[in-house]
Amino acid sequence: MKKILLLIAFFSTLIFTSCSSDENGNKSSKPTTITITSNTLEASISEVLTFSVMGNTSNSSLTSNSIFYVNGVQITGNSYIPTSNGILDVYATYSTGSGVLTSATIQITIAPSINFNKRVLIEDFTGTWCGYCPRVAYAIEQVNNQTTDATVVAIHRGSDPYNFTGATALETQINLQGYPTAMLNRTTEWSYPEPSYISQAVNLTSGVNPKLGLALTTSTTGNTSTVEVKVKFGKAFSDLKVVVYALEDNLIYNQTNYTAYYGGTSTIANFEHDHVLRAVLSSSILGESITGNTGYNDEFTKSFTYTIPSNVNSANVRFVAVVVNSSKKALNSREAGANETQSLEIE
Repeated sequence: MKKILLLIAFFSTLIFTSCSSDENGNKSSKPTTITITSNTLEASISEVLTFSVMGNTSNSSLTSNSIFYVNGVQITGNSYIPTSNGILDVYATYSTGSGVLTSATIQITIAPSINFNKRVLIEDFTGTWCGYCPRVAYAIEQVNNQTTDATVVAIHRGSDPYNFTGATALETQINLQGYPTAMLNRTTEWSYPEPSYISQAVNLTSGVNPKLGLALTTSTTGNTSTVEVKVKFGKAFSDLKVVVYALEDNLIYNQTNYTAYYGGTSTIANFEHDHVLRAVLSSSILGESITGNTGYNDEFTKSFTYTIPSNVNSANVRFVAVVVNSSKKALNSREAGANETQSLEIE
């Protein structure tokens, strides 16, 4: 009987030691090889690189139990911020308990880049009839009190004298659920209640600078405006689109109000509506393709024409240009008034 118990214990030990748990607690066979990957193989100075490790015997990550090396030097954790141009050799090691596995080395190119001023795009889906919409209007005012780097577009919808019928495609893209809704850089919904989350918008104007900048040159003669949009690329890009808006400020109209803002009255008489979307000058509100070379130091320039209708005051017209990527995220934006010549905001 004693021999049988010893044999059972022996075979139990063999079974236990032939398996290991991954970082998610899943039982799996010990890997015999590991593979390292990076979130990108081409980056710029100050761009965060994030590394991952997978074993050949499991679909689970081994990242948190691996050690990473950049150019032969061990780093802390699995992320790295390059400080100079060149080629990085990156590999990882993983201890199986009975030995150490080393991944093949991957190379990451750190290329020259240009930093540009960082702006946040706020697209406010609103209406004069919308009683909770003054909440977002108030939040936008607070953002503008803290930064000059917010580009604001107010998209009026519904039974509204400023209703913009061409917004449907964008509302579908963001899966709009109701009004008010405010989107930051097209992919992030501003958290409710927006006045309590001013920092969410303001923080998007700081941090790593975009590698893409815009400059607008505008001219208005009579009822015709010309908008030249210049985009400069601080690194290589692909699959970009540009969106160009015509806006109108200082539109006076009563605003329904269910909030405590602006005195808390049920109707805010003669409310000033600013940043009101009047026209999309690009071929689509979702953007039109940027053509030509979009590599480091390249530039794209295109002119757009706006025929100002009789119900729009040309003195209050402004223009906005936005560049979005294939993930539909706004990478940067810029606003300009009539008869304005801008320079690129290179940092």
